[in-house]
Amino acid sequence: MKYNFKDRFKNFALIQRIVAFILTLLVVFLFFPNEGMIRYEYQLNQPWKHDKLFAPFDFGIHKSAEEITQAKEEITSNQAPVFSIDQAFNEQMLSRIDDAWELSVDSNYACDSIRKSSTELIGEWLSTGIIQRGEQTRNLSRFDLIFIDRGGNLTSISYGDALNINMVFDYMAGMVEIEADSHCAPIVMRIITENLVSNAAYNDSLTELLIENGYADIIEIEGKVNKGQSIIDRGEIVNNERYKVLASLEKEFAERTMSVTGFQWSLIGQMAIVTILLGLLALFIYMNQTRLFNDPRPITLSLSLVTLGFAMSAIAYSSNAVSMYIIPIGIAPLLLRMFFDFRVSIFSFLILILMVALFSSNPLEYILVQMSAISFATLYQSSSVKRSRMLGTAMLVFLGYSVIYMAISVAQNGSMNGIITANFGWFAINGLLCMMVFPLIYVVEKVFGYTSETTLLELSDSNQPLLKELAVKAPGTFQHSMQVANLAEKISSKIGGNSVLLRTAAMYHDIGKMNEPQFFIENQLPDNNPHDDLEPQESAQIIIDHVRQGIEKALQFNIPIDIIQFIQTHHGTSKARYFYKRALDANPDADEATFTYPGPRPSTKEQAILMMADSVEAASRSLKKYDHESLERLVDMIIDGQKDDGQFTEAPITFKDITIAKSVLKAAIKGIFHQRISYD
Repeated sequence: MKYNFKDRFKNFALIQRIVAFILTLLVVFLFFPNEGMIRYEYQLNQPWKHDKLFAPFDFGIHKSAEEITQAKEEITSNQAPVFSIDQAFNEQMLSRIDDAWELSVDSNYACDSIRKSSTELIGEWLSTGIIQRGEQTRNLSRFDLIFIDRGGNLTSISYGDALNINMVFDYMAGMVEIEADSHCAPIVMRIITENLVSNAAYNDSLTELLIENGYADIIEIEGKVNKGQSIIDRGEIVNNERYKVLASLEKEFAERTMSVTGFQWSLIGQMAIVTILLGLLALFIYMNQTRLFNDPRPITLSLSLVTLGFAMSAIAYSSNAVSMYIIPIGIAPLLLRMFFDFRVSIFSFLILILMVALFSSNPLEYILVQMSAISFATLYQSSSVKRSRMLGTAMLVFLGYSVIYMAISVAQNGSMNGIITANFGWFAINGLLCMMVFPLIYVVEKVFGYTSETTLLELSDSNQPLLKELAVKAPGTFQHSMQVANLAEKISSKIGGNSVLLRTAAMYHDIGKMNEPQFFIENQLPDNNPHDDLEPQESAQIIIDHVRQGIEKALQFNIPIDIIQFIQTHHGTSKARYFYKRALDANPDADEATFTYPGPRPSTKEQAILMMADSVEAASRSLKKYDHESLERLVDMIIDGQKDDGQFTEAPITFKDITIAKSVLKAAIKGIFHQRISYD
C-alpha cells in the first residue's frame, strides 16, 4: 500500500491544532481566578450602576477590613508580654552558686548563717522569676501587666512588682550589710553578682500565640441580611453601611464558589464557556478562512495570543495592585493584523475580551471600552510597520480608551462625577505597552514561520544580495522578474490578494535560472541558442530543474518559506511544451513525465496570479508580430490552457477572477509593447 504523505501532513496538522486547543484550555483554567466569575463593580460614596439588588441567600454582614485591622492592632498593643522561667536553668544556677560558696568560704569563719539565708532567698527569687529587661520592657509602665510562665502555668503581675536583677542585688546588699560581718560581706556579694542572672526571658512564640488567640475571638459578623431583602437600588449612593453589605455578599459568593460542590459546578461552567468561545474562534477561521485553518500555524498563533492575554489579565485581576486596563491585550489583534486580515484579528480579540469579561468587575464596560478602542487602533494599523504608525497606534489606543470610557461613565452616571481619573494613567501605560507589537513581529516570524510586510519590503529591495547576484548573472531574467512583479501587482489590485507578498515572490521566482542563464531565452543573444545542440529531453530537464535550483538557492539565503512556495508552484505541474513537442516529432512514444514540472500546483490566489503573469510575460517575448489581436489571443491561449490543464483547481480563485486577470494582462501587455504595434 502506497503511503500518502499529503494525508500524513493533514493528520499532523490536525493533531497540532487539537494539542494547541487543549493546552489553551489548560492554561486558561490554571489562571482562572478562584473567586468565580462576574463581580459587581462598586465604589464607596459613588452611585450604584446596576439594577436593584436583592439578597440571593441569607448571609452575615462582616465588619470592614479597616475595623478588623483596628481590632487586631488593639489586641496586639494591649497584649501583656510573657516571660518564661526555665526550671533546669534555675537548678544549674543554684548549683553554680553552691560551688562558689565551697570554694570561697573558709571554714574558720562563721559565714554559714548568711550562706543559708541567702541561698534560700535566691531560690525564692528564681521561683518567682527575675525579669530580663530589654526591648520588650522598654515602654512598659509599672502598672502594665506581664505574664510569668512557670512550666505552662501563666501568672499575671504588674511590671512594677516584678523582680529584676538590679532589685535583687540591691536587696541582697542591704541584707548582707545587716547580717554579715566585714569578712563575709564582700564574699557573699561577689558570689551573688558573679553567678546570679535573670531567669525569666521574653517568650516571643507564646506571646504571639496569645495574640493569635485574641484575633480568633474577634467577632467579624455584626448583622444579617435575609434572602430576598433589598440591598441597594440603581442610583443610590454606596455609603459605608451599604459598602459593608456588598462586600459581605461578595465574600459569601467567593466562599460558596470555593466550597467542594461550588467549585465543581463553577469549574464545569468555566470549562463549558471557555470551550465554546475557543470553539467559535476555530469555527470562524474554518468557515471564513479555510486556507488558514488547513495550516496549523494561524490557529496556534491566535490561541497563543488569546492565552497570553487572558493569563496576564487574570494575574492583574488577582493582584488588586493594578487595574486590568493596564494589560495590553490589544497586542493580540494588532499583531495578528500584521499577518492576517482584519476579520481574523478582531474576532480573535473578541473571543479574548469575552473570556476576560467573565471575571471583570464591570463586564459590559470592559467589553465596550476594549472592543471600541482596539478596533480603531487595528483599523489604523495596517499590515506594514512604519515608525510613524508606532506612536500613532499608541496615541490612538490611549485616546480610544479615554473617549469610550468617559462616554460610558457619563451615560451611566448622568454626570462627570463617576469618572475615575486614575484610569487615564492606566490607559496611557497600556498605549505605550502596545508599541511592543512591533518588536514582537520578528519573534512571530521566527517562531511561526510567517513573513511580515516589512520583511517582504526589505526582501524586494533590488540591493538584496540574492537579487544583485541575479541581476549580474542573469540580467534578462532579472528584467523578466520585474515585469512579472508589475503585472502580478496590477492583477492583485483588481481581484484582491497580498500585493506586497506577490511582488516580492515575483522578484525571486526565477532565481534558479542564474546557475545556467544561457539556457533561458531572456538571457540569450540572437542566433546563440545552446538548446540547438541538445536533445529535447536534456533541454527540458535543464529548464525544469531551475525550480529545484531556485529552492536550493532560496534556502541558502534564508528566504522565507512563503516565498519559496511561489518558486515551487509558479509552473505547477505544467509541461515544457516546446521541447515536448520536439520530442514527440522525433518519437511519438516520448515519456510525458520527463517534460513535466514536479509541482505542486498553486494553492493560493497569489500563487495562481504569479503563474498567469509569469507565463504571459515569458510567452509575449516569443511573438513575432505585436498587435492587439495577437496579444489578446496569446493571453487567452496561455491562461485558458492553464485553466483547462487544472493548474488552478487547488487555488481559491474564481472564473470571474480569471476573467478579470486576463483583461488586466491584455491591457498591461499592450502597454508594454505599444511601440511595436502596427496600426496599418
